[in-house]
Amino acid sequence: MKMIRRLLLVAALAGAAPSPGAAHRGHDALSVVTVAANGTLTVSHRFEASDLEPALAQIAPDAQPSLDDPEAVAALVAYLQRRFTLSSERGPIALVPGKTELGPSEVRVSFTGNAGRPFQRLTLRSDVLGDVYPDQLNQVNVRTGARTRTVTLSSGDSRTLDIAPLPQLRGKSR
Repeated sequence: MKMIRRLLLVAALAGAAPSPGAAHRGHDALSVVTVAANGTLTVSHRFEASDLEPALAQIAPDAQPSLDDPEAVAALVAYLQRRFTLSSERGPIALVPGKTELGPSEVRVSFTGNAGRPFQRLTLRSDVLGDVYPDQLNQVNVRTGARTRTVTLSSGDSRTLDIAPLPQLRGKSR
């Protein structure tokens, strides 16, 4: 009888322990937009390779779903260019692909853009990986001078930021 109770206890404990496959891990990405005073921008997207590689089957259906396949990486860059957009009060800002870094656990893809002249408002729109992962969140840090602001976007969200320089405080702060 003791043996049966022990077996039942072990079975119950084993069933109650979470398995690695049952754990839910959220999907997220980090993008950094750096705005220079003259209207030029750089964008750097960072992803976990473990999030991107399975997504390549949908992003690059005609390529191997692997970050080792140059066609899949090229399709990824084109996908990011379409699904992450910036615009100022004067209209869209074209982003040109730059460097792509493929690490064992992290992938970085960079873009550059030029608004032609300084601007006051920047609108961010991100549809990155929302078509693959319904719970996808994209964190975007926007750097202007010494100031960094962070926004979180779900698929299809957009956010407009006033990036005009902050007025200088006069006198002593209290």
